[in-house]
Amino acid sequence: MRTRRTLAIGILVLSTVTLVPAVVRADEQQPAATPSKSPAWSEKMRGLYKTLADLLTDVSSSKRFNDPANAYRIENEVNKVASLTHDLNKKGMAVPDLDPTVQIVAGMLAEQAKGAAAELKRGNRSYARILLRSIPGYCIACHTRNPSGPEFTKLPMEPDPKLAKLSHVELGEFYAATRQFDRAQDEFIEVINSTEAARNLPIDWSRAVHDSLAIAVRVKQNTDMARQVATSVLNTSAAPIFERQDAEQWRVSIEDWQQELPRIPRTEAGLYSEMLRLMAKAHDTQKYPADRSGDVYYLRASSVAHDLLQMAPNGQYADQALLMAGICYEVLSPVGLEDLHQIYYEACIRRSPHTPTAELCYRRYEQSTFFDYTGSAGLDIPFDVREKLLELGGMANPVKNIQK
Repeated sequence: MRTRRTLAIGILVLSTVTLVPAVVRADEQQPAATPSKSPAWSEKMRGLYKTLADLLTDVSSSKRFNDPANAYRIENEVNKVASLTHDLNKKGMAVPDLDPTVQIVAGMLAEQAKGAAAELKRGNRSYARILLRSIPGYCIACHTRNPSGPEFTKLPMEPDPKLAKLSHVELGEFYAATRQFDRAQDEFIEVINSTEAARNLPIDWSRAVHDSLAIAVRVKQNTDMARQVATSVLNTSAAPIFERQDAEQWRVSIEDWQQELPRIPRTEAGLYSEMLRLMAKAHDTQKYPADRSGDVYYLRASSVAHDLLQMAPNGQYADQALLMAGICYEVLSPVGLEDLHQIYYEACIRRSPHTPTAELCYRRYEQSTFFDYTGSAGLDIPFDVREKLLELGGMANPVKNIQK
């Protein structure tokens, strides 16, 4: 049995990187480089958006999804999603920005869609439906990295309200996945304010809380909106105690954020310095490994890490940005993308082999892998996973003592 544990950021991580001067002055800042626009990518995304609206209508109802009369249309919708996501991950596809996260998440989405299509073909409709309902989460992970990219007030196509049985959380996730962030926040806040949802659907309620906080902190970068999320959690009497305790600390972090001097770094050195500052704050705030009270700082730090990777994916701080992004996502653990942090650690190792940063990335990758395969049945790591550990350990140096 596999288990997921969250590892607290170690002070060792922060002590192994060289600090740079504080954020540079506004008159010293340089504009970030931007990639050329990709009509092909935009076209694929529009196609995915249209298909997703139809597909969510069908997967929202078990009866509708399993009705033989809808089987042919649903199979076509799933195959189209699988084809579109496969195209997004093709080698040579021009991406909208330089952050490697775009292709990382596109690859994960393509695998999920491919798996759903395969399960549907095998007749495993229930499992296929579970996989398909998770697809918006991949879009959200990419679209809520930071404020980059377009934002829409309202788009013409959405799940048919007469046919779809989407919850407020699912509808909010559809809006977030299609960059309709204000509409998403309206849905999420309605859920967070619902005592009934907190009591009877605590997992869905928690998803709404963390999706809403991510939009407020990373996309909108709006302290008033972030405070609304924290206050709504605190005012919901049926909210889990630990969530309310986390929200109390979020409110403190948001107040500190409001008191900060304006920080708008636009150079590699400036972004790097800001990322380390926020990571140190997150480390100081987090009390124990599974504690989410430092989420405001982890969200802010990950946003800056993405800014740095967008500006200079091959720059002098890129390996450390990958390391810090991995640490952030190990804590934030987005629903459906719980292994995202491992992909960042692996990218860090492959980018800068035989360096202190690669060694740190491997250490965290190895720990996370061992925790993944720790359960009541004991430690049993599959052969292919052990082979990958040997490969990455050798690249990180020193080679870990793992027997083939």
